[in-house]
Amino acid sequence: MSEQTIENFLLENGNIKFGKFKLASGKESDYYVDVKSALLNPSFLREISKRAAQFITGERIACVELGAVPLGVAVSLETGKELIIIRKEKKEHGLEKVYEGKVEMGETITFVEDVTTTGGTLIRAITKLNEMHVRTDRVVVVVDRKEGAREALEYEGVELISLVDIDKLR
Repeated sequence: MSEQTIENFLLENGNIKFGKFKLASGKESDYYVDVKSALLNPSFLREISKRAAQFITGERIACVELGAVPLGVAVSLETGKELIIIRKEKKEHGLEKVYEGKVEMGETITFVEDVTTTGGTLIRAITKLNEMHVRTDRVVVVVDRKEGAREALEYEGVELISLVDIDKLR
């Protein structure tokens, strides 16, 4: 993969789909960026985790289940920093956790994400951590769809760094 750009990999491997899709944001789109399945390819995951790792500034790494978990694990291995996995919904059994991993009050974390659209899922996860007095400094995303996530995160005081903008994929 190192000779190939992220954009070329996603395009050549069918990770950009065209049709009618409902996104996590609730929006409808005529294209879908399937980074989740691309992250299951070991050479792509290895390359993306190396690229993302250079932007990790927090004391720990965080991701939201499910799509970003492979990336979170790989970046954790790349940086040696612990991972926190934020659940979209509180677990209703066992320990009823909102997250998996260790969280320390007052620390700063950096999120990794597969795709951002409006940033709503990330904002909810960041809010959960804020309630525990944990600050998010930035989000490193593989693909930004450029539909408001950057602005929403900036409003929360969080920087968005995208490895690829959607402009290079359509």
